[in-house]
Amino acid sequence: MLLITRQGITIAVAGDTSYLNTTAMAALVAGMFSATKEVARIVGEPQFSILLQQGEKKHIHISLVGEQTMLVVIFEDQNRIGMIRLYARRVAGALVQSMAASTEIEQVSGELLLPKFREYALALIDRIFQA
Repeated sequence: MLLITRQGITIAVAGDTSYLNTTAMAALVAGMFSATKEVARIVGEPQFSILLQQGEKKHIHISLVGEQTMLVVIFEDQNRIGMIRLYARRVAGALVQSMAASTEIEQVSGELLLPKFREYALALIDRIFQA
């Protein structure tokens, strides 16, 4: 699981990502979301908030967390899509509340500076997905 910015910067990583180039993944997902935002605009929507990519064995659920971040969940069991959507929604809501309430997160040129937020985000993601 990754928490990334819309600019393609990885904020936090949880779970086994040893097989994954997280830097490339963050950049590509950000690009996908930008392209999807343009598709949404063409059909009359401001944006789509969720992307789901389904493969033979692995699937990717991407959802917006606030205005500038995205949660990327990579999973294998296709039957868990509903649970992934539910947990991702819970994580996103909790992270948005935390970002809004936190005075430790500073905005600098549109990018988040986050040592303490990174720790909080990882702990929150772990708690929700282990529930």
